[in-house]
Amino acid sequence: MVWSPFIGLIRSILALGSVLTLLFTSSDSLFRPVLGVGSYPLCRGVESWGLFCVFPREQPGLAKIVAIIILLLVISGLLPQLTGILHWWVAFSVATGISIPDGGDQITSNLVLLLIPVCVTDPRLNHWSRAGSGTLLLPSRVGIAAVSLAAMKVQISILYFYSMTGKMFQTEWAEGSALYYIGSGFFGPSGTLKDAFALLSEIPLISIGMTWGALLIELLLAVTLLTPTRYRPVWFCLGFSLHFGIALFLGIWSFQMAMLGALAVLTVPVKSPVYSEGFCLRDFRPRSTFTPPTRVATTA
Repeated sequence: MVWSPFIGLIRSILALGSVLTLLFTSSDSLFRPVLGVGSYPLCRGVESWGLFCVFPREQPGLAKIVAIIILLLVISGLLPQLTGILHWWVAFSVATGISIPDGGDQITSNLVLLLIPVCVTDPRLNHWSRAGSGTLLLPSRVGIAAVSLAAMKVQISILYFYSMTGKMFQTEWAEGSALYYIGSGFFGPSGTLKDAFALLSEIPLISIGMTWGALLIELLLAVTLLTPTRYRPVWFCLGFSLHFGIALFLGIWSFQMAMLGALAVLTVPVKSPVYSEGFCLRDFRPRSTFTPPTRVATTA
């Protein structure tokens, strides 16, 4: 069984990243003119299908409100068969319609596109509910959703591989000084975090360790699908620490939300209990081992 509240959690994480971008970034910053390109949204070719081109370009705030409403519906879990398609429309619109999209916007658009077959075949009315077995054409629908989920895993593995190899051929990463330059103020945190990060990055051993450690974690995540499933929780924890550190010190939270969703899809095996029939998120809660004493009825 592919459909479970875990899929709902992935969808909600991806939607939340886009909500953060739209909610906390002004329209002037999202749709500012780019020298040599023009004013965004450009609305040319397939980009004209985007949400920000359908609504009047003079009123981008209206399109933002509609996009946020759609994303909140995705998080609510209602009708994944419909909101799965609408979610991709919003993600595609953000990735192609704003002037300076980051990698997280593009990753979200790709992952949500691959999630469409999972959502369309979903037999539930809400992605937070349990999945049952009494569904019409269940084997065929499970097959379609499983292939889509496998494609997502391969896509994410390739993403980590290219991210790691792309850094290896950059001088700053190869010599272990990339995080030193980030901590020095060229690009990175501000205030107290900047001071703490600069203090750590000025120690050569720590700077080299963090720089090469990031590359090693990306390598491990790139080959996750080739490793035994018993190591997957370790890879998830390493990846989570990497992305949380990047979000904390660089402040790009929306990008890391997209990567967190991708990380969960990659490291959780398809045979995990989170994909099993009847699973719900409450199953994550630790169960009490305390057994109340049994009273023995006595007669006078």
